[in-house]
Amino acid sequence: MKKLTFRPYVLGVTGSASSGKDSVANYLVKKYNFKKITLSNYLRQEAIKRGKNCSRKSLRKLQAQLRKEYGDEYLISKIINTILVKDHLRMKNVVIVGLRTQAETKLAKEKLKLKLIFVDAGPFIRYKRAKSRRRGGFAKTYEQFLHEEALENAIFDFHKTKKMANFKVDNSGTIKDMQRQINKITKKLKLKKRK
Repeated sequence: MKKLTFRPYVLGVTGSASSGKDSVANYLVKKYNFKKITLSNYLRQEAIKRGKNCSRKSLRKLQAQLRKEYGDEYLISKIINTILVKDHLRMKNVVIVGLRTQAETKLAKEKLKLKLIFVDAGPFIRYKRAKSRRRGGFAKTYEQFLHEEALENAIFDFHKTKKMANFKVDNSGTIKDMQRQINKITKKLKLKKRK
């Protein structure tokens, strides 16, 4: 297969648990014609391949195992390969959701010239959102939610990834508030809305 003959425009979306990362990415897909790639989908595929379940706890363990076996850049390398080689004809504008570690973010910035958006919201707002979604492995109490978040942040040194963000979005308000912030970012980046 031929290698990429043009450079796609790549944005990354990272953020706290239940902060609205997918909402930001979905808005970019709908209004700015981006293709969405979710890092956790690659992790789930790996879990299924190994006969493991896809609970949050199990995926966290698997990600730690993959990092130990293949290095921090294993999953993002697969995505970079998809964008630049495998599926490049459909990769004009790409948004990658769920970057966690400094190493994977650094590699994406180097190889894809990725610009990173950090999404956040108040912790209790995020807890209520997580509760309403009722995904498997959801923390039943607010204290559990904070504990699990602290645990994940420590495992992935997430504070280092946060510092690598080019833009920040406060998603504590309405969907319209979030969209206005994204529109300001896309204006700075000179991205055009879908016609």
